[in-house]
Amino acid sequence: MKKSKFLIIILTIFLQNNYSIFAQTENEKNLLKIDLSNPKKVTPIEYGWHYEEIGMMGEGGLYAEMVRNSALEEANPPNGMEVKDAYYTNVPEPTRNPRKKAYSIDSLVGWEKFPEDNKYVKLKVVNTNPLNKFNPHSLQIDNKANGVHGQYGVVNKGFFGMYFKKGNRYELSFYSRTEGFSGNLKVFLCDSVGGKISNIFEVSGLTGDWIKYTFSFEAIASTDKGMLYFEPSGKGKTFLDVVTLFPNDTWDNGKSVFRSDVMKNMIDYAPDFLRFPGGCIVHGVNVETMYHWKETIGDIANRPGEWSKWSPNYRTDGLGYHEFYELCEYLHCDAMYVTSSGLVCSPWVYESKERDEHLFPKVNIQDYIQDALDAIEYAIGPVDSKWGSKRAENGHPKPFPLKYIEIGNEDFGPTYYRNYDAIYHAINSKYPQLKIIANSIIGQSKDADMKRERVADFVDPLTVKIFDEHYYKDIPWVIENYYKFDQYTRPGPDLFIGELGIRGRHPFDVLGEAIFMMGMERNGDLNPMMADRPLLRNWDFVEGHGNPLFFHTNSKSFKTYNFYMSKLFRDNKIDMLYGSKNLAGNNEEEINENYLFSSAGFDSETNEVVIKIVNLQENKVSTMLQIGNKKELVKAEITTLNSDGKVKNTPQRPNAEVPNIKSVQLNLQGDYTFEPKSLTVIRFKRI
Repeated sequence: MKKSKFLIIILTIFLQNNYSIFAQTENEKNLLKIDLSNPKKVTPIEYGWHYEEIGMMGEGGLYAEMVRNSALEEANPPNGMEVKDAYYTNVPEPTRNPRKKAYSIDSLVGWEKFPEDNKYVKLKVVNTNPLNKFNPHSLQIDNKANGVHGQYGVVNKGFFGMYFKKGNRYELSFYSRTEGFSGNLKVFLCDSVGGKISNIFEVSGLTGDWIKYTFSFEAIASTDKGMLYFEPSGKGKTFLDVVTLFPNDTWDNGKSVFRSDVMKNMIDYAPDFLRFPGGCIVHGVNVETMYHWKETIGDIANRPGEWSKWSPNYRTDGLGYHEFYELCEYLHCDAMYVTSSGLVCSPWVYESKERDEHLFPKVNIQDYIQDALDAIEYAIGPVDSKWGSKRAENGHPKPFPLKYIEIGNEDFGPTYYRNYDAIYHAINSKYPQLKIIANSIIGQSKDADMKRERVADFVDPLTVKIFDEHYYKDIPWVIENYYKFDQYTRPGPDLFIGELGIRGRHPFDVLGEAIFMMGMERNGDLNPMMADRPLLRNWDFVEGHGNPLFFHTNSKSFKTYNFYMSKLFRDNKIDMLYGSKNLAGNNEEEINENYLFSSAGFDSETNEVVIKIVNLQENKVSTMLQIGNKKELVKAEITTLNSDGKVKNTPQRPNAEVPNIKSVQLNLQGDYTFEPKSLTVIRFKRI
């Protein structure tokens, strides 16, 4: 018995003392292997952006207009849609989709009488004696207080308050007329309690005719809760319409309509292209709500704006077709215009018995062909052409940087394939230099994931040069489909991911996109392009939710974890691909959440090896490196972007999550520890 106890004690001590040896041996089998031999030539991914008016990204953000509901049209319902019991009719399953609930908002949104509880001023949106047919509504200010000054009026609070900076100037423009009014109208900037913080613009001699007024304010104090104040001094009715207020320090020394702080952050990224105007905005939910680019150019007073199914459900189109191209020029990127294919959003029409088909509204495809040709002529046509001359009239005689035309957005099925063929040939015959992009099927089913199988359904599959695939998935799908693109048949269309959204809690959603992009990078022979999204969101409007590349308030713009992840891919392109894989303890590749996902290649411009690694685990992961076959130390730059998942970048902490960069002597055959929930980029000169 004593001898048995002694042996047990000895064995226990041995196991305790040698556990680390056994663990290390097991750990050494966890190997990140990078094969530097036999590299494959690939095309670097083009990293662009998908721009679509959602979440106050333009209005209330990039577009520097400070007045909300400036033309009093924000409550307009979607044209051509009928409502019954608070839901749109003649659409599939309206009560099961919250977006099919009838749009409703206070027509006075953005506007309030001041003080709010005063009994002397009444506000109403009216459609009598309109400014023009494009802007039928105006604001009626009915003032009952005769001779009362400085106490009663109307304010516009903008987008969660207006940001005024002491010493800055702000340019005002508005139309006004009166009925039974004989006083003056004072206009000024004020703080949240109505205190004047600018010089005063006083208008006299108002009449029953619409007259445009302009003025320049200088702020004498700073506030981010400011308002634009209108104060009628006598009894009667005053009407306002198309009220605009811009800071005079917009991008390009006040020459543009873009906020300077937002633009600065966007330019820091340097996108390769910009996809515009969407997205579902392109096809709308019926013919009337499609994107009609001709209604978005010229004088802002003649732009009717339009309802959108995306919150906040209305856009003024102040950032219209012309401004889109100006934005591309400022970003030094190529333009990708998405033109209508003549189809509307498929979930808003009934399905047909025919495979992939829907009962779309009947349209004349020639109208959409001509509209696309007109749009292209506006962008790059000569100044003596019909639409090229319009571009010149709007201040830009030189052609815009249009490179890509996408026919439709998320359109598919027999009608689309016929329409695509007609539009493709019309554009290609006149503008062969443009690259034309085709759509793929959408949906969450496995059948909808088999997108490339539908290329054979096109009238002429050889016209499908670039194929746009959209994915809105979760992390398990990303892991399961890690080698999806490797299985694509060659030759085939170029790969374009026009929209990508990975669901999951922070930061796994962003790291999931990084893993997805590794698959694209690994298949660089498909000439991949990536339009990143969501691009911008108004922090206050979305209440800090989501993971766009940029957030903004009315006073600041800041980058996010998603920005830094995407930027690391953008700045670490490769043109030669190396084999890379993570071998687990059994010396096999096990693709699961514990896998170290990697992409490795060579940057010929800098003569550097570039390795990207994503660790999805909640803990640090130590592994053996086997980078090539030589045992050597190299001077490497290692950039790590990690997150604890709790502290995100916010207006108060805009730099809570930023990359960490360090220079190290890296043992190519040694150990390395990867941070939890992280993206790591390793660069070193190839010897």
